[in-house]
Amino acid sequence: MKKLTLSFVAIAFAFTSIAQNVKIVNTKNYLRDFTESKDIESLNKAKDNIDLASTHPDTKDLAKTQTLKAQVYMTIYDNSKRLETEKLMKTITDPAKRDLAAYQATSSDPLAEAYTACLASKTLDTKGNYTSEVASYMSNIVIHYENKAIADYNAKKYAEALPSFEKTYEIKGAKDTTTLANCALVADRAAIYDKAKMYYEKMIENKQGYGNTYSSLVNVYLNMKDSVGAMEVLKKGRATYPNDINLVITETNYFLKINNSKEALNNLNIALAAKPTDANLYLVRGNIYDNLANPKDAANKDMEKPKEYQKLIGQAEADYKKAIELKPDYFDALYNLGVLYNNHGVALNKLADVITDNAKYKTANDLATAEFAKALPILEKALSVSPKDRNTMYALKQIYARTQQPEKVKEINEKLKNN
Repeated sequence: MKKLTLSFVAIAFAFTSIAQNVKIVNTKNYLRDFTESKDIESLNKAKDNIDLASTHPDTKDLAKTQTLKAQVYMTIYDNSKRLETEKLMKTITDPAKRDLAAYQATSSDPLAEAYTACLASKTLDTKGNYTSEVASYMSNIVIHYENKAIADYNAKKYAEALPSFEKTYEIKGAKDTTTLANCALVADRAAIYDKAKMYYEKMIENKQGYGNTYSSLVNVYLNMKDSVGAMEVLKKGRATYPNDINLVITETNYFLKINNSKEALNNLNIALAAKPTDANLYLVRGNIYDNLANPKDAANKDMEKPKEYQKLIGQAEADYKKAIELKPDYFDALYNLGVLYNNHGVALNKLADVITDNAKYKTANDLATAEFAKALPILEKALSVSPKDRNTMYALKQIYARTQQPEKVKEINEKLKNN
């Protein structure tokens, strides 16, 4: 009985092994049928058979099984993308745009399965029988991942683009510095700051991106509410690239964020020496002078004017004017200059209100009126650049009221009502 039983068990094992090999043969046959007929049922059966073969102890550790699995899942992916492309034929006529849209709509799950199978095949294929075939699949896999990443990026779906860029980087390897930079960028834009930090740090290790990479990493630290870490990165960046103007600007923004006007001004002077035609730098420096001239407390209430008030006002005015000279339709500079004149007029008006001597009052009041007169055309130009800006409308309304222009007040009220 024992011999009979043992013999029966051995036969049972043999049948099991044969059955699994039959599944591999079936997979190939169904895959061939699908290639010829495009019958989705054949592809589904090929998938069912290879799934069983790739998990069974007798066949899962064979290179041929894993290679065939990669082929099946690549076919599934390619077919899914083909179907998505056909769906879009009527709505997207441009072939390149249609292709990107199809990549967005196609699930990457089959690609992931194919990639895992390729890795398994490479490990198991000690004789190199499937090296060329697997290399071909890997080449197609990385192309698909990269195209899907680009499609999602172009659609501003940064969180969706990140896994595809990461998989591209994983497959291509550490030498692919372009994809590493893309990983950092999309992680940053998707506000996935832990990953953005990791990728920017790798870029710094590679000496990639120069000062810009340090600047980006500083902003990541600031977004993570880690000002200490941000300052450490800034120090390292400035030490490594002392003449990098973008790092100077990043450091300036940091000083502005912590209200260190003195250091911010020092850096802006350095930046302007390097970039004397940058209107934005003049705007920022003008804004610092403006804020120093018109300080506010924590509750945003006006504080006492500093002793150097007139000098600071003049410096702010000069910088705003320079920004406008360089960029005539620069809304922020126009608005800030108009408000600067208006605020100066208000301050002069307050001084005039406490004067009891009529002649002196008139002189002081005339000075205030002159400031309002300077503000008016500047703010009107600002409104022409940005016609729906309500802050500009409110500022103009106040000046029209102060300069006794009721029709203009009425006109502004109508605009406020309709915007």
